[in-house]
Amino acid sequence: MSVFHYGHYSARSQGRALFTARDGSGAGNAWRGAGWWGFGLAVGYAVFVRFYHAAGGTIGIPGQLESPHVFAMASYLAGLLILVGGLACLYLALPRVRAIPRRFPWRPGEQIPAWLLVPLCLLPTLIGAVYAVAHALIGFSTKTLDLFGLVRLEYPDVWQNLDRTAMALWEIFFYEPWFLAMGVCLALCGLRYLRDLGLGARTVRSAAWALAGAAVLLAVAGTGALVLDGTLSAG
Repeated sequence: MSVFHYGHYSARSQGRALFTARDGSGAGNAWRGAGWWGFGLAVGYAVFVRFYHAAGGTIGIPGQLESPHVFAMASYLAGLLILVGGLACLYLALPRVRAIPRRFPWRPGEQIPAWLLVPLCLLPTLIGAVYAVAHALIGFSTKTLDLFGLVRLEYPDVWQNLDRTAMALWEIFFYEPWFLAMGVCLALCGLRYLRDLGLGARTVRSAAWALAGAAVLLAVAGTGALVLDGTLSAG
């Protein structure tokens, strides 16, 4: 077997193992890793970006805002929401986190029931995953094209002055990579929980493809909306 075919076979086998593993060993470690990575990405971004900006920090803000206090409050609320997303990663990917404390009066020592976790945690997490990946796809494409002068992207009218080049670079090399990584972690954690619910590997793979397709469609629709409202135009 050639090196190319061996590598292709190995990658395909690992991909299948990712969806067939249902415990915390072997390929199942990838699921657990997604939970911790998602939590770490959420905490890091919330604390060192959103809460930092809410406290008046200016690194990563390539301009002067019209209403800094409004932006600060928006950053604070966004940070709280991101922290919730990080906790959702732990709950969905790590069965032991879902265990109800033994001293709790309701179902002590049992797992949080699916009828409660699916609508309150799983569905919002999968929606967030699709949104985050679509956000990254739109940001990467529009900011890169704008940076090279191929299109003209109109930024929201919230700036007194704005360094467009710095904004594009921050988006391409920092903000959008975070959205992409966080979206992938959210999706993997949600898929792990589907396996824990007893869904088959083929069904979970189909769900993964559906999430990817939804993210691409949302990115296309979002880009189209930018064109229609004049935010994105030919350079």
